[in-house]
Amino acid sequence: METIRHEGPLFEGRRTAPALSALLRRRDTLVELPARNQPRVWITVPHHAAPGVDRIAERRPQGGRVADENAVLYALVCLEALRARGIDAALLVAAHATDHDPNKSESSPYCQRVLASAPGTLLLECHGASARAPHDLEISAGRNPWVDPVAFTRTLVGAIGPGFHAAAQLEAGGRAALVMSGEDLAGAASVLRFPALRTRSLAAAGEVGIAALHGEAKPRFRQRSPLAPALTAAGRALGLGLAAAIAALPHRPQA
Repeated sequence: METIRHEGPLFEGRRTAPALSALLRRRDTLVELPARNQPRVWITVPHHAAPGVDRIAERRPQGGRVADENAVLYALVCLEALRARGIDAALLVAAHATDHDPNKSESSPYCQRVLASAPGTLLLECHGASARAPHDLEISAGRNPWVDPVAFTRTLVGAIGPGFHAAAQLEAGGRAALVMSGEDLAGAASVLRFPALRTRSLAAAGEVGIAALHGEAKPRFRQRSPLAPALTAAGRALGLGLAAAIAALPHRPQA
């Protein structure tokens, strides 16, 4: 995959800035929005595709997979909010990989870029779930041991406010979850639909001391229309909430 860096504006109104939109319509491209210094946080979108394109990895031997339409929108809000807080954060978008699934092999260009980070860095992968998913949001760590999804999600739903609920993985490697909302921070037992137990990027990050989280968000957070994507109020609330939850995490010094 070719890597292209973008250091210009993120948004124009509720839509991505034109130059960035053009990059996000490319295929087999890593679009990197770099941090000013070595990033403490990587926000990533490994399954991005252009508006209206619902599948990626169509040339891999085992066939294609579903794309995460417009997950980049809430990821961009999170990036902007982290930078406003003075946190060195970068965004990496795997734009329409055609012959592989970027976060399933640590030899992929996407994984290699993230895994080159220093121990103590945080990786947050942003994904999209269907409207039929059982939870508005799911937050898990897959098999990564370096971060507590429950504590993170409790801060997240408190920041987002009422009207949403999120399921958080109880322990790394498991499917058991706690469902919380702004109205109910204590939560109730549930099971994750997307525990990311086979997501190699999360596990490989853990092996080199990088904390990692995996977020799945329903369409209300990602799009008004697949063909005319624009930031929704829910998407903005999610991006801001993610930034608040990241800022509240205990700091792990980088090596």
